[in-house]
Amino acid sequence: MVYIFMANGKYYEKLNQYAVRIAANVLENPIGSGVILLRHFGESPLLLTAAHVVSPLFQNTDTEVLCLGCMDGDGQVQTIEVSVCLVREQAQGNVGEGETYIHPEYRSEGEIKKEYSHDAAIVVLPWKEWMGTLDGFVLKDEVIGETLDGWGFPGSTDNEIKAASADILAGKKDIHGTVSNRVGKAKRFSFTYDGGSWERNVTRDSFMTGFSGSGLFAIQQDSIALKGLISCEYGDKSAGTMLWASSSSLFIEMMEQFNLEIRCPRSFQCYKEKIVQGIFATRKDARRLFTDWAEKLIEDHHLQPENFDSDTEIELPCISNRKVCDDFWIGQLKKSVLLYGIQGIPAHDLAQPFLQMPKPYEKDTVRFVFLCTEENAQSVIGELIEKDYFKERGKIKNGTIFVLNGKSGNRRVLIPRYECREVICNIAAGYDSSRTLREKTYNLLSDSVKDGGFDIIKGEVSQCNLAAIGIDEIMSLLDKGRIEREKMKKEMEDKLKEVWEI
Repeated sequence: MVYIFMANGKYYEKLNQYAVRIAANVLENPIGSGVILLRHFGESPLLLTAAHVVSPLFQNTDTEVLCLGCMDGDGQVQTIEVSVCLVREQAQGNVGEGETYIHPEYRSEGEIKKEYSHDAAIVVLPWKEWMGTLDGFVLKDEVIGETLDGWGFPGSTDNEIKAASADILAGKKDIHGTVSNRVGKAKRFSFTYDGGSWERNVTRDSFMTGFSGSGLFAIQQDSIALKGLISCEYGDKSAGTMLWASSSSLFIEMMEQFNLEIRCPRSFQCYKEKIVQGIFATRKDARRLFTDWAEKLIEDHHLQPENFDSDTEIELPCISNRKVCDDFWIGQLKKSVLLYGIQGIPAHDLAQPFLQMPKPYEKDTVRFVFLCTEENAQSVIGELIEKDYFKERGKIKNGTIFVLNGKSGNRRVLIPRYECREVICNIAAGYDSSRTLREKTYNLLSDSVKDGGFDIIKGEVSQCNLAAIGIDEIMSLLDKGRIEREKMKKEMEDKLKEVWEI
């Protein structure tokens, strides 16, 4: 079963926004390309590039100025100027703006061959407000034969920046190709690219010069993944349109070595402020109540994003990296505050909350599972089945309400239990093997059916206890009527009854 969650046009638009032009001292002196790796809101992001792009800056001095040309999530040109300094030791605590890390094993093979080993560098950038409009990405290993795409600034188009009407991003070009071979021990791979007609009148050297440090990305079922960064030409000119790229795993290795890994945000505080700002100013009582509940969780009960780290690892389609995605953490906080404030769920149970359902379902204790995805709401259950979340050792069991979040409209849906049963029946009809279906839906079956006798037509998957509700459907309790806790609790119970209807 294959799910496509983003059209190619939007995919290429995202890749375009990741590309950074790197210049030394002044914008008109480009030296290479790079990509911005977000960590999380307000925290210093990282510029990933090739070591041979920035290492010459430190030959005669310990500090230098980089001028960067970037694009925000709205397609607007942005610039960053940062004083950089070379750091050779592991970062301690908070990293400083401008700190530059070059892989300890990086070495040049000489100007003739131009083949570099461990060609990886990381620069710590200052946080800018416009970075909040960007989406993150994940870092994953390359696979032989997979198609990769990226954007960069080849040296052959450097003159474009000198035109009167040009901006810092003039001359940006896309690159497209296939992973030819990988050298796992060296953490690099060869890449055969399609130069296109625009390359015919330029040398391979001038084409490659500015492209060094450009990101090569793949669209995957669950994310946009950075597979590597362009390093240098592959072999001599007879090798044609081939290049070397440094694997993403090389940068992951560096980030671990220098204590720059992507972790969950330190606090929910900034996300609380974003949520409160999104509540109409005229809804003063709603703002006050949400703020009070959130602050009790954050300050009194010390609720932190790391409490929900396991939710970031779910394998549903996501155009971002959940650990650095504002939408993910905003949804988590909304869910937690409302369950705490309205339903009285203790703070220590919010990571894996259970609710006692209201009448007439008072005998049911239901697990709430937070799902943040770009997958269409109607396809989520099918995706979870395919990825074995309902297998014997799967993470999800019968008796679950999914709290849906994301950017694809899932936040306002409500899919009652009876509709989920219809979805399960439709999925079951697509299986030729009752054994396979039984294995994949093990946690939805009674013990008697698990042990055998499963009928693919009459099997108990048709009696599953699953439902789904969008996070903004729950948040709507703060957006209508008078803010009275008992009234809100009654309205919450009405929503729970509606979603658990059979």
